[in-house]
Amino acid sequence: MTVVERGGGGRTYLRVGGEVFPVYGDEFRGWSLRPGDVSGLTPCSPYVYTSLEELFFALVNLRAADPSTRPA
Repeated sequence: MTVVERGGGGRTYLRVGGEVFPVYGDEFRGWSLRPGDVSGLTPCSPYVYTSLEELFFALVNLRAADPSTRPA
């Protein structure tokens, strides 16, 4: 897993294979691929993960389940 934080704006990115995904949130509210999911004090979406590791493995599983992402 590669986690990259850039700039003072708190931007965080996850690299899964050759793709880079922006992720939003923090260790208190959780992490999501959608910025609106973690806008308040409590998660407002079922797609908020408690840790970056949990979000990373969800992305890995989605990528592995999609046949178009497998090498030829």
